[in-house]
Amino acid sequence: MAGEYSRFHARYFGRLGVEVGLFVAVDHLRRAGDLEDNEVALYLDVDDWFRSELPAPPFYEDGNTIGAVTWFKDPLPAEMVDRVAALCGILQSHNVDYQHSRSADPGRIVYEDPFQIGVVPHSRESPTPLPAGVVLGPTSAGSKRAFS
Repeated sequence: MAGEYSRFHARYFGRLGVEVGLFVAVDHLRRAGDLEDNEVALYLDVDDWFRSELPAPPFYEDGNTIGAVTWFKDPLPAEMVDRVAALCGILQSHNVDYQHSRSADPGRIVYEDPFQIGVVPHSRESPTPLPAGVVLGPTSAGSKRAFS
């Protein structure tokens, strides 16, 4: 491993036994019906931008059976920072506790591209109950617009 990696995540544990990432945490709010229309539009725009600009790790093709999570390579390009900040703003406006973690060793690397790594975490916790009102539905490696 070279350098340090960043992960933006909520402070509750998801099905993988790790704190859910920024995109999943905002999507939980969307699925619970807690977002305003403009927040849904912003989330979908940011999600689509990342999907078009970053390669898709292959472990998502089978539903992520290995339980990997992604970390950004530091430093994040400015256009990523702005979009991440927008999603953090959504979490903050809904009182969802989140943090920005950094690590030089976040787990066993199973994927790497110019912007991110995918790792199998060193440890896992029991999932936390989902936020009130969250209904899990179909997941997709593609755009979430079809589910909005």
